Amino acid sequence: MPRAILAQSAHADRSRTMSSVSDELGVSPSTLRTWERRYGLGPAQRETGERRRYQPEDVDRLRAMIHHVRAGMSAAEAAKRALAESTLLPRRGPANAAQLRSVALSDDYQRLEEVIEAAVASHGLVHTWSRFVEPTLKSLRSAPGGEPIGSAPALMLVNAFQRVCRSVYQSRPARSLVGGDRVAIISDSLHETAAQVIGVALAWYGCDVRMLSSENYGGISTTERFREYVRGGVPALTVVLGCGPECAQTVENLVARYGVPTIMVGADAPEILSPQVQRVRTISACVEEALALLAPQADLELVGRS
Repeated sequence: MPRAILAQSAHADRSRTMSSVSDELGVSPSTLRTWERRYGLGPAQRETGERRRYQPEDVDRLRAMIHHVRAGMSAAEAAKRALAESTLLPRRGPANAAQLRSVALSDDYQRLEEVIEAAVASHGLVHTWSRFVEPTLKSLRSAPGGEPIGSAPALMLVNAFQRVCRSVYQSRPARSLVGGDRVAIISDSLHETAAQVIGVALAWYGCDVRMLSSENYGGISTTERFREYVRGGVPALTVVLGCGPECAQTVENLVARYGVPTIMVGADAPEILSPQVQRVRTISACVEEALALLAPQADLELVGRS
């Protein structure tokens, strides 16, 4: 999804002053100047006579330098290691899920968000989720040793990805491509992030998207929640993420009562025999099918098809 939307953000001026970097890293400006003079750890693009302006990759190198010094290396050894490692860091998003996983494990939230944003700018939101974020989450959550308390990489990855989703949503075009069609997305907590991806993608094309939980909070069922939702109008489409007989029963009830076209998402989604219900396996397929129904003229490149 929208390559153009986040391309500007990904390449915007992110430079920092020495004072700002010093405050963040807890290293005095004089030490930063010394490291620049002795080891070449200053701003990579600084011109003679200009004030120092640190780019994100410059700060990454300094952060690595500090980490190695605190681990017991000499300053010279730490600088050499930091410079060598900087060539391995992804600059235009991760090459694969394994690379995103290593960034998530580095416990550097800002860096993680920047990498995800770069991936969205290159691949689109939908494919960034499918190719990088979702497999990374599965890998982190299935780690045999578990995750540390207080800095869980999987939770940090979800939070960083949600912030990028919000940025994409806020950058959606002012002109609607689908006339503001109402779309209801029903999801359990397990599939909530994937549901957000679908919602942001469709909202970017102008749909009026609302998320409805399928969890039984406060004794309110999904059917009751949906009944309240349709007071504002019956949606043009319902998207459902979930599995099991309870999910199937809910969908059958809603289709029978409201006759709304419905897309069931996921390999484990129940099969329902109804001309109103379509079953797809992936998030990408869901977005494409939804747009084929609501906006057949839409350019699918904008949802990250590549």
